[in-house]
Amino acid sequence: MMEEFEDVDAVPAQDLSQCKTCKRWFFPKVLEKHANICQKTATKRRKIFDSSRQRAEGTEISTLKPIKPKLQSSAASQKAEPPKKPSNWRKKHEDFITTIRAAKAATQAVKDGGPLPPPPPPSYDPDYIQCPYCQRRFNENAADRHIKFCQEQAARMPIKNKLGDAKKPPSRTQ
Repeated sequence: MMEEFEDVDAVPAQDLSQCKTCKRWFFPKVLEKHANICQKTATKRRKIFDSSRQRAEGTEISTLKPIKPKLQSSAASQKAEPPKKPSNWRKKHEDFITTIRAAKAATQAVKDGGPLPPPPPPSYDPDYIQCPYCQRRFNENAADRHIKFCQEQAARMPIKNKLGDAKKPPSRTQ
């Protein structure tokens, strides 16, 4: 069986000619026919195939829901995407490293029996939004919900000890 295929490989490469359009190699007789077809297909612009449109043909979908051209839907989806925020992975990584080093220093101090080192300064994620009422930080979605809630709570609760102006209850002296 392998003998049949070995004869095919024995064709001399010198007899082949190259197509000027697609740069493939053919026998001269085949190249004449191929060159005409290859030239036509190279100049013809192919239409983009839309499988959803083909699936919708002949069903109720095509009559109920108009199918938008591919170019309009892709342009609309690009405009709908929110702009990407710049990545702050480097700051997060540095904060993580300082936290690990502080934890190692505290562990070593406990083992040695010495005084604990001061804790590292708190780091704030710049992606978080600070609540103006309670000063806590939240991501965007949680901040929207929380700030409304916190605003209502702040309006209901009296301001506690604002700069020492709060009135003290009278003492019981007789």
